[in-house]
Amino acid sequence: MKNEKGITLVSLVVYIVVLTIVIAIITTVSSFFYSNINYAMAKESYAPEFNKFNMFFIEDVKNNKNAIVNTTSVEFEDGTKYTFDQLTETIYRNDLAIAENVKGIIFSKTNETVRNTTKTIIKVEIGIGEDEAPLVEEIDYVLKYW
Repeated sequence: MKNEKGITLVSLVVYIVVLTIVIAIITTVSSFFYSNINYAMAKESYAPEFNKFNMFFIEDVKNNKNAIVNTTSVEFEDGTKYTFDQLTETIYRNDLAIAENVKGIIFSKTNETVRNTTKTIIKVEIGIGEDEAPLVEEIDYVLKYW
């Protein structure tokens, strides 16, 4: 009988191929993981800008029964006006800047009837952040109806 210590050349090649495949899978998974982490962190850094806009806008929506809505501005019946300046990428409440680094905003207005009550809804589509990965939100706000 012959002494069979060690590994053959074929088994060595198989081990190297399997190891290469495992390393490629781990590399792919980790690159997806880190790119998603960076994406989530970038979105998180712009959430305060959206929250500032949302805080003011909710207060005005709940205190007014009517509003004049254009694609880039809203004027409530009490005189409060929200405008978007595309050059400075800023949303203004009257003359006060409340949200910066806004890539775009679209306001629209619809009426819906629910149980014999007509509700006016202002839909806001807003993108805040960098061009590559902006924080995009689409929210419906219901004007005061009682």
